[in-house]
Amino acid sequence: MVALRGTDIVRVPLIEATGVLKTVPQARYDEVRTFFG
Repeated sequence: MVALRGTDIVRVPLIEATGVLKTVPQARYDEVRTFFG
């Protein structure tokens, strides 16, 4: 798998990319709802 780190495109092991669940804070959803309904 590849990833963007700064301005570089680098190889990343799949386990590193998927090993941790990344969530979106509720505040971000609320912010986006302002613009997109």
